[in-house]
Amino acid sequence: MEQYVINAYKTESASQLFDIRRSELKLQHWNRAKSQFIADNEGILLTDAHWAVLRHLRNNYLKTGLPRHARYLSESLEKCFSTEGGMKYLRNLFPGGAVTQGSRFANLPTPSEAVDASHGSCY
Repeated sequence: MEQYVINAYKTESASQLFDIRRSELKLQHWNRAKSQFIADNEGILLTDAHWAVLRHLRNNYLKTGLPRHARYLSESLEKCFSTEGGMKYLRNLFPGGAVTQGSRFANLPTPSEAVDASHGSCY
């Protein structure tokens, strides 16, 4: 009997779908004006720090696809921005959650379980 090792960071999108994700992102015609409009409606002025997070989210989506769980993307963000203060820094930038609000601003699908309504928390 073969035993399979489950990689917790495995995403819903296999790496062979890179070209499809790249085409999908190009078809969105995403730009800063669209993100700024969404952020303005939520009362947030996007700074260079916000744009760095949004670029990370879009690059991460392009490389790995949509994570199976928001926690994996949150860990990736925390690792990338650990020198600035990690999750505390990200929470100050995105009060609605770096994964939830950041994905919305970056025009990306939000990973599963990004918001827990029963606890009022979000990634």
